Amino acid sequence: MCYNSVMDIRQQLATSIQKSVKNLTGLELEPQVVVSSDLSKGDLSSNIAMVAFGKIKNNKPASPAGGSNLPTSLKLRWASKTPVQLAQEIVKNLELITNNSELFDRIEVAAPGFINFWLSQAVIIKQIDQVLNNWQYNRDQKGSVQILEFGDLNPFKEPHIGHLRNLALGESLARLLEFQGKKLIRANYEGDVGMHVAKALWGLLQNQKSKIKNQNLDEGVLEERINLLAKSYAAGAKAFEEDEDAKAEIISINNKIYSNNAEIKEIWEKGRRWSLDYFEILYKRLGIRYEKYYFESEVAPVGLKIVKDNVGKVFEKHDGALIFRGEKVGLHTRVFVTKENYATYEGKDLALAVTKNKDFPDIDQSIIMTANEQTEYFKVMFAALKLIDTKIAGKTSHLSFGFVNLKEGKMSSRTGNIVSAFWLLDETKKRLKKGFKEVSEEVLEELSVGSVKWAMLKFSRESNIAFSIEESVQIEGNSGPYMQYAYARTQSLLSKSPKTTFEANSVKNWEQEMLALARVICQFETVTKDAANNFSPNILCNYLYDLAQNFNAFYEKEKVIGSEKEEEKLVVVNAVGVVLKKGLYLLGIDSPKKI
Repeated sequence: MCYNSVMDIRQQLATSIQKSVKNLTGLELEPQVVVSSDLSKGDLSSNIAMVAFGKIKNNKPASPAGGSNLPTSLKLRWASKTPVQLAQEIVKNLELITNNSELFDRIEVAAPGFINFWLSQAVIIKQIDQVLNNWQYNRDQKGSVQILEFGDLNPFKEPHIGHLRNLALGESLARLLEFQGKKLIRANYEGDVGMHVAKALWGLLQNQKSKIKNQNLDEGVLEERINLLAKSYAAGAKAFEEDEDAKAEIISINNKIYSNNAEIKEIWEKGRRWSLDYFEILYKRLGIRYEKYYFESEVAPVGLKIVKDNVGKVFEKHDGALIFRGEKVGLHTRVFVTKENYATYEGKDLALAVTKNKDFPDIDQSIIMTANEQTEYFKVMFAALKLIDTKIAGKTSHLSFGFVNLKEGKMSSRTGNIVSAFWLLDETKKRLKKGFKEVSEEVLEELSVGSVKWAMLKFSRESNIAFSIEESVQIEGNSGPYMQYAYARTQSLLSKSPKTTFEANSVKNWEQEMLALARVICQFETVTKDAANNFSPNILCNYLYDLAQNFNAFYEKEKVIGSEKEEEKLVVVNAVGVVLKKGLYLLGIDSPKKI
């Protein structure tokens, strides 16, 4: 085997195992070779023996495409044996078809049939040198183009804790995909029309009529104007449910917004600008950038036309509205154009998919990230889109994530009882300041954002989160500050040495503690690839936390500065720092050198 990285070894090993399994069983299988979660059981591992044995015992077809049953001779050969014995035979055959001596120190079989591989010291040294020399890894040579839509804040409403999770996930996924060589277009789809806007404008008109008539709406600082919008929306939402006259007025305002009515346009434009300016402050604070912004007001007329053009083919009339009969494809019916003649969310999302494809015709995949609650909604929208344009539907997908609330309870922008994104960041900073009184305001901000993002990203994407501010700011345990402090500790050690460059080849004798750390570092490339492929930043979080724990244990046990092996130990310390910094960057988290 020739290789440039552990990823190469992993891929080539899978190919060799595939040949070995076919030689022994005749089965055409694609083996999984995974990074071991427990390094005491090897660096890489495969369960292929159990998979193959299961297919033999269950008399499955010889190939994924189907075909005849397995030969009787094959079943008889393995009938009295176990997965462990099959694994042992695979290893023997593996040694015949490839030379593993340079790659692995040993290969062992463990019950109930795992094959575990320990990388050789030569491989480990090469990987550490790669880490220290700007990540010379193989990337996606095709450079496929993806558009990732995330964030999707609604003007006229306060950004809340759920948006923070969406934003943190989106930016991290974008960075992970780019690290794999993908060409990423970050897109944001903001809801600047709809009933929520009408409710906010109604409240604004009711509570601020004199100011609107006699004063400049732009008076006052931005935060005051945003607070006014939030209160106005809460008032409008309450009135819509409790007052029939107010409800009729709000519906009228909504129609005027869609018809671009001059009577309401100026107020709408001002409120919209306040919100968008406010959002940009949040994006900057979180380190998020976008290449493209889309707005519901822009795609609404496009959606209206698309739906009307497909009446009879995809949509049908019902009580003055245009609907899609989802039951015909095992789903549910949804309205795409209202009886008032404007596109609903469904109609606008159709238009958005078409508009994205028009703007970026070369994209390979268009990903939309929203909360889990919209999963069924998107199934219906995609079903309609498929009937309109199969090609666009084929490259458009939905990525969901779970809810997030404070442990105190559920939030509601309707009542004004929401956990504001800005409040959460500021409250986190306030609590961190108690424990980090000497740090600069810049570092305190980096710690605050890191605390919140880590707490959002360390959980699986689809899980629901009960967010705890106290847990997020802890310097010990699975938290952002713990990770940032681990990185700062590596930089503190390095700053005490006159040496500025480090090479793994300079290490003459790798002590066990150093080698153990180096083996964890070697997993970085495969972990980041898995995190990107599975759209799961928590995979990277788990890895980085494990690395930080191993490093901190090394730090507590081993004397580095002033030891006989100071320079050699600093090679590993430097590599740990490089990986922590790059890993945190891929999560969208800054790494202060000094805390």
